[in-house]
This record gives sequence, C-alpha cells and structure tokens, in this order.
Amino acid sequence: MHYRNKIYSIILLMLFAVKICCAQQTSTSNVDSLVTLLKSSTDTTKIRVLNALSANYYDKMPDKAIDYAKQAMTLSQKYKSDVDMGRSLLNIGRGYYSKADYSKSLSFCLEAKKKFESIRDKVGVADVFMAMSSVYTDLGSYANSLNYNLQALTIREELNDSAAMGSSLLNVGLVYYKLRKLRLANEYYNKSLKIRMLRNDQAGISACYNNMANVCGDNGDNLKALEYLQKSLAIKEKLGNKKGIASTLNNMGSVYTSLKIYGKAREYYLKSYELKKEIGDQLGMANTLGNIGGNYYFTNDKKNAIVYFLEAIEAAKQIGAGDILLTNYRNAAQTYYEDGNYKASAEMYTLASDLKDSIYDVEGVKSMNEMQAKFDFEKQDKELKIIRQNDEIHALDANRQRLFKNGFIIGFILLLIIAFVIFNRYQLKQKANAKLEEQKQEIVRQHKELNIAYSQIEAKNKDITDSIKYAKRIQLAFLPRVNFQKEFNDNGFILYKPKDIVSGDFYWMERKNNQVLLAAVDCTGHGVPGAFMSIVGFNLLNQAVNEHKITQPSLILDEMNTGVTDTLRQYEEDSTVKDGMDIALCNIDLDTLQLQYAGAYNSLWIVRNGELIELSANKFPVGTFVGETIHQFNNKTFQLQKGDNVYLFTDGYADQFGGPQGKKFKYKQLQKLLTDNYLRTAPEQKDILQKTFESWIGNLEQVDDVLVIGVKI
Repeated sequence: MHYRNKIYSIILLMLFAVKICCAQQTSTSNVDSLVTLLKSSTDTTKIRVLNALSANYYDKMPDKAIDYAKQAMTLSQKYKSDVDMGRSLLNIGRGYYSKADYSKSLSFCLEAKKKFESIRDKVGVADVFMAMSSVYTDLGSYANSLNYNLQALTIREELNDSAAMGSSLLNVGLVYYKLRKLRLANEYYNKSLKIRMLRNDQAGISACYNNMANVCGDNGDNLKALEYLQKSLAIKEKLGNKKGIASTLNNMGSVYTSLKIYGKAREYYLKSYELKKEIGDQLGMANTLGNIGGNYYFTNDKKNAIVYFLEAIEAAKQIGAGDILLTNYRNAAQTYYEDGNYKASAEMYTLASDLKDSIYDVEGVKSMNEMQAKFDFEKQDKELKIIRQNDEIHALDANRQRLFKNGFIIGFILLLIIAFVIFNRYQLKQKANAKLEEQKQEIVRQHKELNIAYSQIEAKNKDITDSIKYAKRIQLAFLPRVNFQKEFNDNGFILYKPKDIVSGDFYWMERKNNQVLLAAVDCTGHGVPGAFMSIVGFNLLNQAVNEHKITQPSLILDEMNTGVTDTLRQYEEDSTVKDGMDIALCNIDLDTLQLQYAGAYNSLWIVRNGELIELSANKFPVGTFVGETIHQFNNKTFQLQKGDNVYLFTDGYADQFGGPQGKKFKYKQLQKLLTDNYLRTAPEQKDILQKTFESWIGNLEQVDDVLVIGVKI
C-alpha cells in the first residue's frame, strides 16, 4: 500500500515538473508531454499517466476522458491496484458528468467511493463527494449537494488541504446561490478566492470571478459583474478551457440583458451555445437555450421566445436538470399568458408548481442546515487565521536568530547594528503577540455566541420535532388499523410507510351491514401539509358514509369532490389552494362477493389465478380550482371469486427511485411482484413488499409516502 502511494507521488511530481517547465506553452503541449510519457512508461506507470490524461480532458472532451480512464481501469484490475482503480472510476464518473449523463456519473462515483473507503483513502473519498455534489447541484437536489460538499470539506479540513478546501468553499457558495442566498454565496466565493490567490491557482481564480459576477448581476451591479466576467474570460482563454469560456460568454449575455442591450446579449448567447454544442455540454446548451428565449421575450418577440423556452424544457428533461426545467416552465407560462394562450399557460404553471415541491425542502429545516454550515465554516476560518499568525511569529523568530548569528560573524563593529535589529524585531514580536491575544479573545467570544445560537437552534428543532411526533400519534389514532385487523385477520395486510414523521397518505375502512368499504388515499404533498389534507379527506369519507348514508363508491367521491372544494374555498376568485386527493375506493359485498369501485387516478388491481385484472380510475383528482368543472366519477362493478386478491395503493411504491441505476420502481415491476406472490398469505405478501422496497431504495432517500393494501377473498 505504501509502495503504491510512493510511486503515485513520484508520478504526480513528474507531471508537476512538466507543467512548470511548460508554463508558457499551451495546454496542448502539456497533453503532448503526457502522451510522450505514456509511450515510454511501464504498465504501472501508464495507469497514472492515463488517469492524468483523463483529468485533463473531462471538461473539454468527455468521451476521450472516459476512454483514457477505462484504459487505466483495465490496467488497475490487472495489477490489483485499488487506489488506481478508485481514481479510474472517479474519472469515468467525471466524464459522464460533463456529458450530463447523471445516472452513470453517480453509479461510477459510488463505485469509486467503495474503493477509496476500503483502503481508507480520505483524499479519494473527498474527491468523490465533490463530484457527486456537482451532479446533485445540476439536478436541483440542493440538500444532497450541500450534504456531500460538507462531508468533503470536513475531510479536507482534517487533512489541512487548503487547495482542496478552496474548491469545496466555492461549491458551497454555488449551492447557496442556487437557493438565492446571495450574501452567503458571496461570502464563500470570497473565502475560496483568498485561498486560490495564495496558491496562484488561475483556474480556481477564474471560477471565483465567474461566480462572483453572478451575485453582482443579481444585486443589480451589472458593471461590476462585467468586470469580473472579463477577468474570468481572460484566464479561461489563456488556459484553453472551452467549457469555462462558454459559461462566461453565457453570463456576459445575461448581464447585457439586464442592461437592456439585447442585441449584444443575443450575440454572446449564440457564441456560448455554439461552443457548448461543439464540446457536447448538454446542460450548458439547455441553460443557454432558455436565456435566448428570455432575450426574445424582452424584445417582445413572443413567438421565438416560446420556441426557445420549449427547446430548453426538452433539453433539460433529457438530462434531468431540475432547476433549468423549473425556470423555463415558469418563463413559458408567463409568455403564453401574455400571448393570450391561457390554457397552455395554466399547464406550464402546474408543471412548475409540481416540480418546485420536489426540488425545495421545508424552509425551516433548510434554514437550520444553513446556520449549522455557517457556524462550522466560520469556526474553521478563525482557526486558519490563528495558524497563519503563528506561522508569522515563527518566521520572525527565525529571522531574529539568523541576524544574531550573522552579527557575531561580522564582528564587534556591527554589534550595535545587530542589537538594534534584534530589539526592533523583539518589539514586532511583542506587538504581534498582543494582537494575537486580542484576536484569540475575540474568537473565544464569538465562539461562545455561536454555541448559544446553536443551542437555541437545537431547542427549537426539538420543539418542532416533538410537535410533529405528537401529530403522528393523532394521525395513527384515527386510522382504522384495529378494525381492519378484526375484519380481515390474516387475509389482509396494510404496508404503510410515511416519507416524513406524518403522512399525506392514509387508509380508511367502514362496514355497513354486509358491505365493507375500503380506501387508499394520497393527498397533495407529504409531511405536515399532507397530514392536514388527510384529516380533511378522512372526515369527508366518514361524513359521506355515516351521515349521508352513501355506499356507492362513485357517489362518495362526488360528495368528497364538493366537500374538498367547499372546505378549501377553491371556488373563490382569490383562492390559491389547488390541493386535492388521488384515491382508490371500493365496496365489497361479503355475501355476494360483488365489488364496486371508483377512483381518482389510482387504479384497483385484482389477481386471479396468476393473472392481473385492472379496474382503471378517472383521470382527474378529488378537488377542483377556480374556473374548473366539477367532474362526476364513474362506478365500476366486478364479480369476485374465492381466492381472488384485491389490491389498492398510492403512487409512492412505484415512483420510488433506487436499484443499481437509481431509476423508478414503476408499476409493471410492482404488478409482477404481486402476481408472483399472490398465493402466499397476506402477512407473507406484506413482508415481501417491505423487504423488496428496502432493498430497492438502498442508500437513497424515500421520495414519497407509501401505501399498499391487500385483501385475500
């Protein structure tokens, strides 16, 4: 292990020497030097050179980067070098990130993480976390992005790797920028810039200027933004970074748009788009297409604006870029509205609203995470200042000792001069010590204040969590768990897995004489908002059956439809609530075995002799909005037989991401799971569904509430 790391360090030193010697040449010369070294190297050395070539190409020619990394991976397997294998897997993941193939990028990054963790390579693990954070940022999953950034920063802080910390600080700033926390974003950009300047990291300095320009532009300081962008562009052109050049050209177009110089803005957008198209930067192309659409919108050319907004939407869909997709949904909706196409505008606003719920977390939790991250990083920044000041003092001591020694060599004639110099340096040291002590006291004071703030946050977090946990007890109390058990015993099961502490999904049951009514309900949203809606739905079901004596499923849903609209005042012009419910509701006559069913989006499945029979739902929800027509639900009947299995469910199980490629489980796979196991007892079926779900989700987060109900006739 140590021998491999030593060889790897030697190769890195060789590559660094090549870079220094060729500092005045182009990046092509550096690549040529690596190619020359590759031809004359042994197999073990080739692995490092191939990975170095891959790192050089991943943001310029990703296909070439992937090819070099795969060659390195093959040699790593041959020589059983885990550290080289981890680096190869990471480079492949970075290449796929540049191609905006996020699923493959995450897959290779996770494999690299396993390799690095198996050999306790903290540097490699931190590099993987940084790569994964970039993927999640582009996908609009900012909670995951911030999480991986903070993990990477923690490792780099332990290793005292200031260069890598500069990169992590820049990425944290980018996440806060995406969340529109401009002040916090600029703080982290400036911290990163200080480190990059100390190290003369030109690529890093360019990235900081580019991101700081975005903050200036959003704050209305367009001239300062242009100044930063021109600095960034000059560095990127010198380095030959085409992807970076394209990004900066796009940003300059945005600044000129803010200045209402639309012709020049469009010129920069088109240059950026052509360069991104040349290097295959799909994410960048989607972003710039939306900007071109905005440019046409501002020049009142709504026809062309719509064309580019729709192109941006399609491009963003293909790569799963959530934030770009959300922006262009909104822009298209506004443009359609102003153009008089109100139907298309409403569709776009609906898509934007649904997407926004999936991207942004609850504000309170996000705020606590931000305060915690700010606390950690400010503490780290103060500790770094102390380290630098101690280094200055040590340097002064060394200088004083050197002058004292030289004074004795020169002789008695220079003794007075040396004494003066020593005294002068002593005074400087005393001043530095006094200043350091003052700064230490200030740091202690600030540290205490931060600890107090942290304690307050923890207390508030506990109060909120305790309240929600108590709400869970209330919600579980009105669910008919005991009645269901008494009615069906081992002939029925309920798989109920809320995403959060409380749930927007709920189940309901009522018996009227020989008839059993059973429902699986999915309210808009999850967590606390969904739980509020579940109370509304539960009460409306009880009211329809117990007070109005309705037992036909379609009439019950019609009654609920009116009830939701009245309860949420969705008929009023100033209403902004467009929440509702998806539901599968059935009535089983225990004497005749006749089943009646009605549904809003959620179907009902019957498995008979290994074959699945589907009773489809109406394609509209329970609940309406201003100007919408209240629809009537269809009632369906089906003659059950002994041995039939009846299943009601919400969309949470089928929509869960997981598996080896991080994809949705989907309804077809759920159907196969049920038909393969319908002969088992209800408890066994529930256990299989539970274990399959846990295996599928793996280390990913649960995306929605899950509810599956099964009854064996």
